[in-house]
Amino acid sequence: MSDVRSNFLRFAAVVIAVDVLGLGVWRLLPPETSIRTGLLLGTLIVAPLVGFLVVYLPMATAAQERANDWE
Repeated sequence: MSDVRSNFLRFAAVVIAVDVLGLGVWRLLPPETSIRTGLLLGTLIVAPLVGFLVVYLPMATAAQERANDWE
């Protein structure tokens, strides 16, 4: 159970870090620019994807390599 909790906390930390970075860039842009909205929505969509890839992709790759070792 501690692995699940550890992985979830890593996932949450990555998502929050990407969101904070995106919101920081969003605040730097002038309010009149339309890219601000795209950046905000993009950050909210990309953050969970980046979190998933950073946390769970290495585990999936390791599992696939172990499965290949059995062959």
